[in-house]
Amino acid sequence: MKRVWMIGLLSLMLAKIGVGSEARELVLFPLNLESAVSAPEDFNVGVEVLNALYAQVKDVPNLYVFRYRETNPSVRRAVEENRLRRDRLTPPFNVREPDGVWRSARIAEIMDADFALAGSVAEFRFDPQTREAVITLSVDLVQVSDGTVLASLAETGRGRLGSEEQDVNLAYIRAITQATEKVGTALRERLAPPQDQEPAKQERRPDRKRDRTAFTIFGLLLAAGLRLFGF
Repeated sequence: MKRVWMIGLLSLMLAKIGVGSEARELVLFPLNLESAVSAPEDFNVGVEVLNALYAQVKDVPNLYVFRYRETNPSVRRAVEENRLRRDRLTPPFNVREPDGVWRSARIAEIMDADFALAGSVAEFRFDPQTREAVITLSVDLVQVSDGTVLASLAETGRGRLGSEEQDVNLAYIRAITQATEKVGTALRERLAPPQDQEPAKQERRPDRKRDRTAFTIFGLLLAAGLRLFGF
């Protein structure tokens, strides 16, 4: 019984390597508020927009989506090794560095991601007369391997309060939902090619994350095999 269990475990590990080698990764960066934009203190527009964008792309087939964080181990290591400046860890991220590389792509490469999404909130306001909130998002989807901008989008969303509603945040949420739905439609088209269309083959950069994972699992497999056969 013990041998059967260990053989099953080895098979599961091998399957994990195979699945992981096919996955692509997209990192979402926080959007900054442009200089002419202000937001109410009791409503975190950046967090709400990022959560809504995540919901729009999280179910794209063969795509793992995660949010950028300064505390990411790869990012912290890059800062400690002077491969990344500390003042590059906060928005804006959808800007080009002096050498022409997108800041979002540079950090995403350190995080072993294939795509980076960054941008800004270009408009955010509420009109008490019309009881309507308006938000405009400007975002860029960048392919990390070569810095190609796959999509440069600017979408506006609107949300109204009902006649009996008093919570302005409801209008903000509705506006964000409408804007991110528009952005999400465009992103899904670019990240998920049609089923009947074979994705174009492209030369990929070395997958360091997969290599490290494979090396670790190989060590576990070797140890389990030695134990299985009594060495």
